[in-house]
Amino acid sequence: MIKKLSIFLVAVLAVASSITAQPIERSGSAQFAPRKGQWQVNLVLGRGLFFPVENSNYLLPPVISSEDIGLPDGETPNGSGSPAVWFRIGSLNNNSITNMVGFQGKYFLTNRIEINGMFTMDIGVQPQQHYLDGVDDMYGNPYLAGSKYVTGRLTNDWLATLGSNYYLNNCNGRIFPYVGLLGGFQHARIQTTMPYTGEIFGDHGNVHDNVWAEEIYAFARAGEVFGITGALTAGIEYNLLPGLNIAFEVRPFSYMYTIGKMYSEGLSWNANLHSFKFFALPQFKVGFRF
Repeated sequence: MIKKLSIFLVAVLAVASSITAQPIERSGSAQFAPRKGQWQVNLVLGRGLFFPVENSNYLLPPVISSEDIGLPDGETPNGSGSPAVWFRIGSLNNNSITNMVGFQGKYFLTNRIEINGMFTMDIGVQPQQHYLDGVDDMYGNPYLAGSKYVTGRLTNDWLATLGSNYYLNNCNGRIFPYVGLLGGFQHARIQTTMPYTGEIFGDHGNVHDNVWAEEIYAFARAGEVFGITGALTAGIEYNLLPGLNIAFEVRPFSYMYTIGKMYSEGLSWNANLHSFKFFALPQFKVGFRF
């Protein structure tokens, strides 16, 4: 009995010594742990990171060149709308996981430290089209219909981020928590050109009192908004298979400085905004490591 107990104790000590002899750089299974020199591509889903430019007309000055410049929905006739409303990133109530933010690339400098970056851009070009007058017959009745004008429009919206994360030790071979820093810059711009409109203001019966719209409308208008951000990041990565993982990430703290500008017929207007967010901008990621 004593001999069997001794053999059992020796075996336990041997196993314990072999476990303690393992490298402690990373707990868990080595087949799932990231390694120095590896790359990873993430599909980023969740809350949008762009300025609200689906309808970017809010960045444009009024089409009437003599009207005051400012953001819409001011509290008083001479007041501008709030930059805190119009320059807000994403929506607190719209965090759909089906919203694709973009692709993120990672490179592991060591077994624990990686650098990451993301760049995405959206450009839209709408050529202008002049108004074409219709044709009347000899009796003054419309014979050929006219063609309405189309305002020329150029929009672009782009985002760039650069960050680094540190992967922490854990006791699960598939789960890897991480913390890090992130910096970014983004920009949105819209500019328009007014074509020939064929519109006349005034007493049409007296040609001397008529004013062509081109004398009232602003020929060229533009607006832009850009922001600089810095943030702390924290996330948990779960490895489904070697080389395939999913992750959930949030920003415990982020700061963004935003500037908006409008331009019209030599005039300019600008406003700025400071934003502080805590535990915001949740994201879901699907990653491929190789």
